[in-house]
Amino acid sequence: MLKPILNQLKNIHFSLRSFVARESDMWLLYKLYIWWRKRKRQAAGKKVQEAVVQTSTELVIDGFQGSANGFAVAAFKQNQTKYVQLAHHMHSPVEIIKAIEQKIPVLLVIREPVGAVISLTSRWHYVSVNRGLESYIKFYDKLSCYDYGYVVSTFEQTTQQLDRTVARINAKFNTNFELINMAEAQSRHKPKKITRDVQFQIKQQKKQELTRPKNTQLLAKANQVYRQFEMLAIQDRISF
Repeated sequence: MLKPILNQLKNIHFSLRSFVARESDMWLLYKLYIWWRKRKRQAAGKKVQEAVVQTSTELVIDGFQGSANGFAVAAFKQNQTKYVQLAHHMHSPVEIIKAIEQKIPVLLVIREPVGAVISLTSRWHYVSVNRGLESYIKFYDKLSCYDYGYVVSTFEQTTQQLDRTVARINAKFNTNFELINMAEAQSRHKPKKITRDVQFQIKQQKKQELTRPKNTQLLAKANQVYRQFEMLAIQDRISF
């Protein structure tokens, strides 16, 4: 009895965190999440300054959860011969917009909604597919009018053509980041596969959730949002 209640509270908390991460009016509350993120990075021996956009930030790599954020960050870092101060894994439109307003280059990663939401909800099983889809839509809707300030990279571009994506960043923002050795990056940073039976079952359950009427309508909207950003990625690639 207690576990379902806790899972529901966690589900609600995910929505709250997503809300304050995309609404600038919620900045004071969002500061609590920033503080917690910094504490976690410090405890893990990671660079605290990468948890939030600062004036010294040189590049932001961010997007909705489950969109190859980790691969992009790891591959980028691996190929730079000098330290580049990143801000990443914030999953926050507020932080992305803040970077754009400060003229800091942004790499915005995106994945088609089924892949992104299934990846998110199978790892955090307490997050419902419904809330995952709603958060996905609102995340990218918030950023739709800021396309002048970021380079979009689809999941395929991020995991297979990140070298070209970095070249697009350099061209758009007049930066000189070093390009990615994709063969080495793909070898060293392969996506983690779900192998355990319990995890596999959760993933199958989440796929079933997608077929519910209330979720199919949201998925249709999420696909529309995705196609809008996919077109930006394609147009940017063609022009480059």
